[in-house]
Parts: sequence; structure tokens; C-alpha cells
Amino acid sequence: MIKVTALSRLHQEIRQPLRQRLDEVYGQDVHMEGKWMIACEEKLKELTGRKHVHMVTSGTSALMLMFMALGIDQGDRVICINHSIPSSVMPPKLLGADLIFSDINKHGQQDLTGIDKEDVKAIMTTGLYGDCHDHDLIADLGIPVINDSCQAFLSKYKGKEATSIGDASAISFAQNKTCPVFGTYGAVLTDRDDWADDFSHTRRCGYLSRNNVNLDHIGINAQPHADKCVQVYTSLEYVLKWQERRQQIADEYRDALKDTGILIRTSPDYSTTNNHKFVLFVDNNIEFMKKLADMGIESHLHYRYNFSKNKVLSKDTTKDFPMTDFFVKHAITIPSHPWLKKDEMSAVMDAVKKSITKKDLDLKI
Repeated sequence: MIKVTALSRLHQEIRQPLRQRLDEVYGQDVHMEGKWMIACEEKLKELTGRKHVHMVTSGTSALMLMFMALGIDQGDRVICINHSIPSSVMPPKLLGADLIFSDINKHGQQDLTGIDKEDVKAIMTTGLYGDCHDHDLIADLGIPVINDSCQAFLSKYKGKEATSIGDASAISFAQNKTCPVFGTYGAVLTDRDDWADDFSHTRRCGYLSRNNVNLDHIGINAQPHADKCVQVYTSLEYVLKWQERRQQIADEYRDALKDTGILIRTSPDYSTTNNHKFVLFVDNNIEFMKKLADMGIESHLHYRYNFSKNKVLSKDTTKDFPMTDFFVKHAITIPSHPWLKKDEMSAVMDAVKKSITKKDLDLKI
């Protein structure tokens, strides 16, 4: 089976520096924070242009810390995307926020046109599929912007690093992210000095020293681990090389499919994609996924969620989000990780071409 992700191949490429560094870490008695955390944070500052970076245990933790810094409380209205992975919207919901959902557009990006800002405490933006939101639509509203850039890391908004946008932003590291690791990890980034001070405390359960009897912050257990920071830093050393390979794969896929007539997700004009996912639109993505699997090709459906229809997230489950519904039914992701071999790419394209039906070609977005 040709897989959507390939952790074994990631390990094969980075194993030598990774093992040496892990041997060093496991030969020490302190496994929290330390030099590899600092190395990760400095590297991410370099890549994103952010003033402050704090490593945390996941992208979800990063989002939680941002909403805590903002002071989100019971009943606060937070605008967020209607279509993503659930962990994107769980943090404000856990703090008691009322989620105000916005649809996506034909590019799979959050539609922020004409939003109602009345009594809104924050806007959470989420970039999907390797692109980002149109920030100019909300930049002058006077509302804090929490940037869920977990999939947008290394994409560009009008030439500017997408993770540098907003009051604070989140990066996620996982097997299927732009910078892959084994398991999950994260980082929270900001240019605000006051929030940076909060993050230092709140990622460590609210305190910096167990000898301090006074607590000034409420926090969670998101304290960085040395061995995980080694993984992140080692992958960061390779990530720009992997990005070049992702671009090559995407270009070859588009060239191979251009005469088939199948719909391929496009990027908005303002965004330069990081090629996080290669997405096709077909009549029935579940049936298409089964066809590919029968030919030895794994594919994923991103995503199956319409948040507004879930009672645990939404107070009003009657509102329609047509573009979310379109992506849920028609979007399918094929393998595009940086370790794909030429013959595997040919096999993927061959399987896609064999699976295309007239209904797929009649599909319009």
C-alpha cells in the first residue's frame, strides 16, 4: 500500500543525527526544557519572523494557551471555521465560548467576508490544505485574531510567512504536518510581550518554580520535553528541503492530471501554498477512496466534519454551510509526502486516472 504518510522513511532520513541527540538527552537527568527547546524556539523565530516562540506539547495546547491569554470565558462569542479537524475548535469551547461558525470558500479557506463582529471577543482563523485565510478582511476590525496556522506553516500570505499573522499563532508537528515528527508536538508564537510572559507560565501549570508559593497564572501541563524537542529540531533542519520536494510532487501531479478534467483544489491568489495536502474533488469521495485502496493506494478524506451540525459544538444546527458540505462529500487527499518515489507517484496517478468516472468530470465547484 502506498501510504499518505511515511514515518518509517522520515526515520530513515533523520535517524543518524536524531539518535546521537537522543543518546545525549537520555544520558542526562533533566528531561524538561533545556537546550533543545531553546534551539527549536530560535529556529522557529528564524523561519517565521515572530518575536516570541514557546514550545508546547501539541497544536491544541498552543490554541488553548492563546485563548487563556485572551481571557475567553463562559458565553464569549468566538468566530471560527466550520470545517477542520475538531481540535481546532475544542479549546475555546472548553473555556465556555459560544462558537460562531464561518464557511469555507472554493479554495478550502475560511470565508471571512462580511462577518458580523457584534459582541465578538475573538476571531480564530484556520488555514487548511496548505494555504491561509485572507487576513486583510479582518485586520482592521479591532478584534483579537488567534491564528490556527497548524497547517499553514511555511505558506505565505501576500509574500509574508502565514504564521507571523495575528495576535498569536499555532504550529503543529505531527506525522502528517509540514514539519513531521513521531507523535504530536506544537508551538505558540506571538509578538506581544505580555502574552509571551503568560505563555511562559501557563504552559507549566501556571508557575515557573515549584518553590514560589504565590500563583499568578492558571495553566495547563504543556511543558516541553527535551526528547520531543530533539525530534522537532532535527526535522526543522530538513523541512525546507522537504518543501522543495512537496512542490515538485504537486507540480508533477498537476501536469499528469491536467488533461483528465478532474477538479484539483486551487490556492487563492493571495496565498503561496506549502503543498500540505494534494486534494482532488470527485463525485463520491468514499467510493473513490475504496477504488484507490483496491489498487494499493491509501487516500484520506479531509475532513468529515460540519461543526455547525454537531450539538456539542453548536447552539444552532439548522444553518447551512454549502461549501463545507461540498468538501465533506467531494474532497479526497492522495499521497504527496516528500519521500514518494517516482514509481509510486506513477502508480498513484495511474490509479486516479482509472478511477475517474463521468460523474467526477461533471462535478463543478
